[in-house]
Amino acid sequence: MSEPDTGAQLLTLRTNLQTALLCSGIIGAVLFTTVYFCFGVISPNYEIMRESISRLQVQPYGWIQSVNFILSGVFILAFAIALRNELAGGFGSVLIPLLQALTGLGSIALGLIHDTELQVYTGWIIFLSLIISFLLLSRRFMANPQWRGWAAYTILCVLLMIALSAVLNYAIAHNSNYSGVFERLIVVTRLVWLFFFTARLLGGRSLAPVNNPEVETV
Repeated sequence: MSEPDTGAQLLTLRTNLQTALLCSGIIGAVLFTTVYFCFGVISPNYEIMRESISRLQVQPYGWIQSVNFILSGVFILAFAIALRNELAGGFGSVLIPLLQALTGLGSIALGLIHDTELQVYTGWIIFLSLIISFLLLSRRFMANPQWRGWAAYTILCVLLMIALSAVLNYAIAHNSNYSGVFERLIVVTRLVWLFFFTARLLGGRSLAPVNNPEVETV
């Protein structure tokens, strides 16, 4: 007798609302990247290779980037809700969505505040919450055979983002003409990871605990 198609069963059980919430993560990331890139290209006094994304807020029509930050945060919050539903208990089922929500709230804060120093602190909160959530997810992947290889991939993404962050801070300290490139590479690293992660979930993979009811909830 053939094994039941658990992927098909999961797709059947997942509601349209849950699917939409899952898609909000990748939609928000693509929208955010598209807006800041296009806006940066057409802003005459903005050096896209050198300046940070948040510097777009002080350009003419800077409200566009402010709204972009806020909308990105809203999409991330929606994705956090979806992730909480997908985790369905077990290790990190509370903390991982909370960290994603913190990332979303941080993005909204970037859209509402324009003080440079506060934006730097907010950016670090976003970065750290993202890194920690990735590490917790990698631990979760290790216990699930459906996600074989994803723990290593996620940790590699973490190492890459940390390395890019270090290079970014070095570039800023030395007034490099390419500081903005390293910030955008961090954003793109998360975007690529999120795209394949979401596609895998929508393809029928599950994050629910696998035959281990004693796995702790964090």
